[in-house]
Amino acid sequence: MDYRFEEDRDLEAGVIDVLVRSQKMTPDVQSLIDYLSIYEAEAPAILPIKTNDRIEMLKVEDLVFVDVDGNSLILETLKGRYLINDRLYKFKQRLNNPDFVQVSKHALLNINHLEALEASFSGNMLAILIDKRKLDVSRRYLVNLEKRLGL
Repeated sequence: MDYRFEEDRDLEAGVIDVLVRSQKMTPDVQSLIDYLSIYEAEAPAILPIKTNDRIEMLKVEDLVFVDVDGNSLILETLKGRYLINDRLYKFKQRLNNPDFVQVSKHALLNINHLEALEASFSGNMLAILIDKRKLDVSRRYLVNLEKRLGL
């Protein structure tokens, strides 16, 4: 991949124009465009979470991981656990935060709370998170996590 900066004095102040050029649209090109759109959108610092009897204001930085439990989501935070009725893909869209990486078909983790990755059985990995919490990382999603970590 080649990238460079070109100064364009014809652009208005504060405007950034990004052009992605490739021979054809590939998954890598789409990933880059998706990343740029996430970068442009402001990630919320606080998410309202609707539980059975109240609405909690969750600080996104306190969210350690999200895991699917049947038709519900488990939100594991520094302060406790919430069980909400939502879909993982919808919740990921609401988060709109590149620090949250999908590590399996059913889980997202916050890389800011990742302490280590250990080899597990059959090519999978085990994410060791803050406070000795553990989460399985699927082989299929390991590449995305490694990319996000800069490996």
